[in-house]
Amino acid sequence: MFEIVDDQACRSWLSQQDRQTRVWFAARMALRAFPAAIGEVPFDQRNSLRLLHHLLIATVGSFDLHAARKAPSLAFGGITAQASIQGVHNNQLIFQSTHPSDWKALYDDELPEKGTLRREVGENAICNAISWAIGFREVDHTVEFGGGYWELAWLAGAEEASRIATSDAASPNVWPPLWGVEGRPNSISSDYSNLDDFFESDRKTWGFWLRWFKAFHDGEPMPWELSRLIASTLSNDDWKEGPEHVAREIEKIEALFGVRHSLSELSRYRSPALSENRLGIGGNNPPEGLQLSTSSQESLTILWAAVDEIAEQSETERPDRSLVRAALKKLTEAWKRFISWVGKKMDLAVDTIIKWSIPATGGYYALNPTKIQALIDAVKTWIETIP
Repeated sequence: MFEIVDDQACRSWLSQQDRQTRVWFAARMALRAFPAAIGEVPFDQRNSLRLLHHLLIATVGSFDLHAARKAPSLAFGGITAQASIQGVHNNQLIFQSTHPSDWKALYDDELPEKGTLRREVGENAICNAISWAIGFREVDHTVEFGGGYWELAWLAGAEEASRIATSDAASPNVWPPLWGVEGRPNSISSDYSNLDDFFESDRKTWGFWLRWFKAFHDGEPMPWELSRLIASTLSNDDWKEGPEHVAREIEKIEALFGVRHSLSELSRYRSPALSENRLGIGGNNPPEGLQLSTSSQESLTILWAAVDEIAEQSETERPDRSLVRAALKKLTEAWKRFISWVGKKMDLAVDTIIKWSIPATGGYYALNPTKIQALIDAVKTWIETIP
């Protein structure tokens, strides 16, 4: 295992990695430095959103460089991705520093007021991460940034920085908890306390970002496709509108993503399986004599038709709220009737492990009650976000 003992060793390891790994490494370091960049009350919400926006792009870049490069402008003032990366390069050449702080890349001409951001190294780590994520070509000078090692050493101490960097280097491109099994050091507890206060100051506005950051912190990132959607769907104007507007737009994206995810999960139970497959309770074939009545067959037909209507609306640019509501009503009522029929035919509790196998042409339909209920719940949430 390659042991990283200082900034020079870190840069040496990074110089041997591909660009994707460098972006991943820098993004993890930037996430660790983020709490130090928030500052204290009164919080600068606009610039905090800006930093979260850049972290979002950097983490997306850790698995999809193309998506990161196509994301909206990197600062609300309109600076371009190419100008940002060139600015970082110029800054390094002028000051001959391996730890440049290119404020232009983060803020353009809208520099935050003095004192609103607590520690420059936090922004420096985020700047480095996004510069790597949106770089348009592989260039040797990028390894000089050290991927955020120096910033972490400044914030949490050289021993912690070495421990974390060595741990990351041992498992490239995976996302375990940010601070490993030992947890984050006590020396940065005040930064995290300030971050908690910031998120709790307005749960409605910052609720998504709280869950998003905590997911990385705990080593269980949100679905990558959701992050990609948020980074690519929100326009420059959306980000400029401020935290409240962005929160509303993310709520819409997340609700639609939930519906599409539920539809995808349910689709595997749609296609008839071969009759010799082991389906049903405990992996056995369905009990003999379990045959659909005319009314239950009609319920299944209505159920799947409603699922199709929801799927169609989920793919349209402007979904019709009334049509989605009508489809949800049909789905819910058909599902209740079918559940009632099953309850009369089989002495079974409805719980998360039950899968019913229903006769179909050439085999059986496997119905998972948990998946259908998940779709119903997701559509209920989605309807509330449709104009």
